[in-house]
Amino acid sequence: MTPLLAALAVASCMGAAPQQHPAAAPTPPPLTVMVADTDALGRVLTAPDGHTLYRYDREEGGTVACVTTCTDTRKPLLTRPGTELRLPPGIVGTLGTISRPDGGDQVTYDGSPLYTYAADEQPVDANGVTLHWHVIQPPNVPATPGG
Repeated sequence: MTPLLAALAVASCMGAAPQQHPAAAPTPPPLTVMVADTDALGRVLTAPDGHTLYRYDREEGGTVACVTTCTDTRKPLLTRPGTELRLPPGIVGTLGTISRPDGGDQVTYDGSPLYTYAADEQPVDANGVTLHWHVIQPPNVPATPGG
């Protein structure tokens, strides 16, 4: 090999930068809506932290009506894009998401946006039931063991 060819070969190898592939965004952990027993209302859907979930009966047809000051007491159950949504085994219904007008993706159950209530201090408290706010009692909640 001539010195010129050797120099060109070395230069071409040194100038070639290794290809870098952008790292894929990490997949968010799944979000599982749970079922728990309340003192007064029986078995209800809860957020992953155990707080009772509510639906607002004025939200129909894929709309979100609880915005601005409403969210001071009614906290939307939000999720990140790409999060796998899960129900406990044996519970029928469909979890999905809806885009909120004030930003974010809110979890839905059978099309109803889900919320927690700020005054529910402990898991499975159900202080947020009113004329238009309701807990969600899935129709086929398995019986508790021994009950």
